Amino acid sequence: MAYIKVKWRKDIPKNKEMSAKDYETYLLKDRGTELVTNCHNCIEGNSIDKFETTQAMFGKNKARRGQNLNVAFEVIHSFSPEESKTLSADKVNMMGTELAQRYFPNHEFMVVTHTDTNKTHNHILVNPVNEVTGKRDVIDKKEHLYNLRAIANDISRENGLSVIKKTDKEKERNIPPKVKEIQRRGGKSYRLDLFQKADFARSYATSFDEYVSILHELSINVAITNKNITYYYEGHEKGIRGKKLGSAYDKAGLVNNFKSNDELFSKQPQLRRKIRDGISDFKTGKGDSLGVPSPLLLGGGNEQKSQEKNYESYTKSNRRGDRTPLPSDDALRNSIIPISEIRKASNSDILEYCKKQNIPFQTNKNGDTVLKGREHIVINGNRWTNTKNKTKGSLIELVSLHDDVSFLGAISKITDNKNLLLLEQHFGEVKRPYKSFYVSTVNKEKPRIAKDKFKQLLKHHNIDQKLADDLFKQKKVQVDKNGSIWLYSDENHKEAIEYTKDFNENYNKNFYGDKDSPFTHSYKNEKSLKVYTDFLSFLKTNGKKALNNQTGSSLVLMGLEEKALHIFLATRPNIKNIEFVEFEMKEHNINQWNFIDRQRKLLNSYGFSVSTVSLKDRRSREQEKTRGRSHGKGLEL
Repeated sequence: MAYIKVKWRKDIPKNKEMSAKDYETYLLKDRGTELVTNCHNCIEGNSIDKFETTQAMFGKNKARRGQNLNVAFEVIHSFSPEESKTLSADKVNMMGTELAQRYFPNHEFMVVTHTDTNKTHNHILVNPVNEVTGKRDVIDKKEHLYNLRAIANDISRENGLSVIKKTDKEKERNIPPKVKEIQRRGGKSYRLDLFQKADFARSYATSFDEYVSILHELSINVAITNKNITYYYEGHEKGIRGKKLGSAYDKAGLVNNFKSNDELFSKQPQLRRKIRDGISDFKTGKGDSLGVPSPLLLGGGNEQKSQEKNYESYTKSNRRGDRTPLPSDDALRNSIIPISEIRKASNSDILEYCKKQNIPFQTNKNGDTVLKGREHIVINGNRWTNTKNKTKGSLIELVSLHDDVSFLGAISKITDNKNLLLLEQHFGEVKRPYKSFYVSTVNKEKPRIAKDKFKQLLKHHNIDQKLADDLFKQKKVQVDKNGSIWLYSDENHKEAIEYTKDFNENYNKNFYGDKDSPFTHSYKNEKSLKVYTDFLSFLKTNGKKALNNQTGSSLVLMGLEEKALHIFLATRPNIKNIEFVEFEMKEHNINQWNFIDRQRKLLNSYGFSVSTVSLKDRRSREQEKTRGRSHGKGLEL
């Protein structure tokens, strides 16, 4: 798995960076470990001098407006610790050289391979001026980053290595500005929903017929012609061409993806049989059998050999018939996920599932069945519609959102086919990058009422109600007319915690956004860090200091999120001591203690010093004081 980073190296550096010449010297210094170099039209140790000579020859040695000149473009090409153990320095250098030759033809470059860390990596210095045309054609750093990642993935595949899936940022380049704004606020338009579903289908499909069938069960129709592929979201007449979504979703990109999946799945041939062994006689709550009766989908079926397979073939539509025809059962017999299982889950009655799982719903004044507390989710049989952002779906998406699991995890739960999860065990989880939530400014509660409701929340948790004014001023709180209270990590509303009252006047929490990121943090480059698993406990403990960035080094997680904690620690090597703050609230005592206990054992093994401090709820303290006085004993705090 290759990672790519890019950076400019200048003649006169900014801040504390090195100049391009000094940086070349730094790259070539003796580190006591193996160091491999390779150069194209330049000499090791004098590559920057050659770059500058070429640039001067073509008159490209002057920066605009007197700024510092970009003498070299650096590509850092690194491999995971696991794969670094299996790769020689010469092999890594060869792959780095191949990357430079493919992407920077007619450019001078030097490749330096370092083995002094657990990640063997290349530093590739490239002359941004083309030595043939004389043009400075290496300009847009971000564009080159995305393109280099794609080529690095190709080289990794060719050498039998794993690849990194396309990042959200790469996909985001093809999202319209209006949709980006919805995404920034944490919402989800139908186009983002389409991305999410297409990514799931791409992860397991090995042909256009499989790809089309999976998307159809997720309410996306697909029309394929000789030149194009077009996606139709349910309820939208106008389709979206694959090339508008990005190369990965166009025909050529999908063909390459199908080939890669076939090669990947061929390494685990037993999975198809195990998954089919998990198929049961699934019935809806009404007793009706679901799924495809054809035994073709339930048979063992061996995958077609990739060298004999025509990856560009697809079920053609009749010009007078359906423009998005569904493939036959025979065409789908080799799918690694049986389409019958997806169909079972997709056709399941939502209300029957809600009854079994105690998910409350009600009938609104218009006679529609809606989720309680989520009245914008309207349910009709085996389909639901979000009236706020116009997204639609089946029980698959609802379970995925409600249980915070992948689409595959939702299908596994609905059909009770646990063997499906073997796919994630072997090939990784296809995560949902977006969680559907959207609080429109039109739906805002009146300021006075909103502040009163938020103060009730603070009072319920024994937090100083005066903090409400500051939180509203900082735009960290919003209350909607449905009674939901939203706490945001910052003004961009990227992450949010929603509080809603239940019948017992208790507050329930839902988390939205990227839970791999902390809710908030303040780091002072210190050795010690306080970790909170609940924002309200952080607020209660620190008062106004929590809002003014005066809490020292502290980290507030989006709930009990292990990955966010580990990423934070990995990127801040100075931290040696960790103190978990336990806040004794009934709703998450046991889970919180188990989480902290697990982290203590895990982090101790990595050399961290881990301790805990317990902060008791004020009400429980008062009760203990009362009991202490009744027994004539003092209370130790």
